[in-house]
Order: sequence, then structure tokens, then C-alpha cells
Amino acid sequence: MVAKRKSNTDRTESILIVAGEHSGDLLGGDLMSELKLIEPNYRFFGIGGDSMINQGLTSFEELEKLSVIGFSEAIQKYSFLKKLFYQLLEEVKQQNPKIAILIDYPGFNLRLAKELKTLGIPSIFYVSPQIWAWKFNRIFFIKEHIALMLTLFKFEEKIYLDYGVNARFVGHPITKRISEKIKKEPSLPSGLPNKNSGFVIGLLPGSRRGEIRRLLPDILGTAVLLDAEIKSKGKRAVFLIPNINQNEESYILSEIEAVKAKVPDIEIHYIWNGSLRVMDGSDLLLIASGTATLEGLYFEVPMVILYKVSLFTYFLGSLLMRSQFIGLANILAGEEVCREITQNECKPKYIFPEALRILTDSKLNTKIRNKLRETKDRELGTTNGAKKAAKEIQNFLKNLIIS
Repeated sequence: MVAKRKSNTDRTESILIVAGEHSGDLLGGDLMSELKLIEPNYRFFGIGGDSMINQGLTSFEELEKLSVIGFSEAIQKYSFLKKLFYQLLEEVKQQNPKIAILIDYPGFNLRLAKELKTLGIPSIFYVSPQIWAWKFNRIFFIKEHIALMLTLFKFEEKIYLDYGVNARFVGHPITKRISEKIKKEPSLPSGLPNKNSGFVIGLLPGSRRGEIRRLLPDILGTAVLLDAEIKSKGKRAVFLIPNINQNEESYILSEIEAVKAKVPDIEIHYIWNGSLRVMDGSDLLLIASGTATLEGLYFEVPMVILYKVSLFTYFLGSLLMRSQFIGLANILAGEEVCREITQNECKPKYIFPEALRILTDSKLNTKIRNKLRETKDRELGTTNGAKKAAKEIQNFLKNLIIS
């Protein structure tokens, strides 16, 4: 049965909120929790996962069905997403919300914002599309169709303000989430060396099958070279490999065993689901580019950032990317604070000297750490991002009612 259209007097209680991925669902759950503290009578409907549903969202589709990875999958799901898009619009007409909160998922949500504007419903976008990396022209569409942009990074706010977009920096959820998540991770092995007796080096080849298999052999090869060099100086090296991909566990363990067969006294520890502990306890990270470099930034640990993909992906990315850097830590810093090694240079003979230089040059090490700390404090924020976002949304609603 179709629900009866609600009157305008009910609009302040009803909010459309849409997330299309798990990361957005986590953000949405935290945001809804903070909004309910401000106004317990809000009703939320739209699309989300467990985190948002647990906060009271009425979701009209399973989040998993919206997940799209790669161009071919986007084509396969086009018909489904198009149908869902118009079903959602019909529900919006019935529910008549005061505002829409659209979380990331720009391909779907930006188009939705355009349709919502024709219905007189302003959209708040939470998590800026990475216009600084590609598709910068989207900023003109955003200016026309997004009433308020909430950014996770400080530099994004400035970009939008310079182009006349109503934007507010609210901070990154990583500042709150890491402090909570790390408590649940396993402890590191006991007896790790201190700065006087040696080094702890985190080896993080990524979480996806492709990147693990492309990077792990060269990362382990670098570990062998570092181990020999550090031992020649009378010090100890300990290598930590965290993993969250259970399907790749046997492959990772077999690669470690192959190294130990050749170098029996090398100290390599495999740690399940303990990447944050590893980052926090390491002197250096050999790390795949991606969101993990943001976590490395949070812990202010020097990194050698590694990037190795198929030739087609690399070629396509080089055509589309606007940023000259790959690692988020460097993108946020605006300079190559942490050395980036890509494609054919992702080999032990190139990674090893950079890693050794960071470990043994105390002035360079301190310089990197200071720059990471400065970038972290400026770009990530130190407050509860969801709480700040909720306050900005509430202020927007108040101004909307007044106007």
C-alpha cells in the first residue's frame, strides 16, 4: 500500500539519507547517532547498511547490491541502479523530507541531488568527491545542486569556498575510529627492539588480492636486504605483516615461509587483523598506496609508499589523475613527504635504499615525522567529525526554517 503524502508541517522530522558503500554506512551511522542526540524525533529513510539501520534508518535496498567495483561491473548494474534511482524518487515524493543527506557515492548521489532540487529538497553532501584527483569540473555541478558540502579534509573546504560553494570542514572520522578500533586488535609480539637496539618495520602490501600478489614478493625481498644490512651494524630487525583478507592468508604465509627457508634467522611475524597496532609500533612502513597511508599519517610513521597496477590501469590513471601524488599522506601534505615508488621501480633494489635512509638518517626521520604531524593536525581535525557534521546540518536546518 502506498503511504499517504505527508503535510509540510511534518517535513522537519523526515530526512532522506543515502549511502552506497560500507564506508559511507559507517559515517552515516555515526552521523545519525549525533543527529538523534540533537533532535530525537528525526525519522530517517533512504539507503544504508547495518550501521545506519541500527540507528533507525528505514532502508529500501540492501547496501551490498549497490557496490560497484570497476567499469564492467558498473555496466552490469546500470539497469538495477536506474530502477532503484526512480523508486527512491517516488518514495521521496511520498515522504516529503525537509532535506537530503547524501554520503559519498557520487555517481549516484550527485544525480539524485539534481532531481531532488527540482522537488524543492536541498541536498547536503557528506564526503567530497575527489575532484582534486579527477573530474574537477564536477565542482560547477556541485555549486548548482548541492546546498552544503561537508568535507573530511581541510584543503577541500578551501577549494570549494574559492569556487563559491557553501562548504564546511568537519574532520575525518579516522581520528575517532582508530582510537576505538585499535583497542580490539591483538597485541604485538613481546620483546621488540627499541631505537637503540634495532628497528621494527611494518610490511603492508594491501588488502586486495591483486595488490597483495603484486607487492608482497618485492616487499619481502626488501625485508631480506634490510635484515642483512641492519644485522651487519650489530642491530636487530623485526618485520610485522598484518592481514585482513582471510582468502589471502595461505598465500601470505607461504611467501613468509619461503623467505624463512632461505634466511632462517629473519624475524617476520604474521598478525591477523592487527594493522593499526603494527603501524603504531613500527619505525617505518613499507605500505601499499590507498587509505592505509591515511592511517600511517594518523600515527605519524615514516612510510615508503608503493603502487603497482596493470599497465592499462596505470595508463588510464595517468590520463585522468590531476594530483601529482598517489599516497593520501602526500596529497594532503601537498608534497612528497613520504617517498613514492611506482610500477617497474617497485623492486627491492629501489625500495631498500629509501627504507634504509629513513631508518638510519635521524634528521630525515625527524623531518618526516614533523611534517606528518603538521599535516595530520591541519587536514584531519582533532574533534569528533560526526558530531561537528551534525551541528552543521542542524544549523543549516535552522536557517532553512527561518528563510
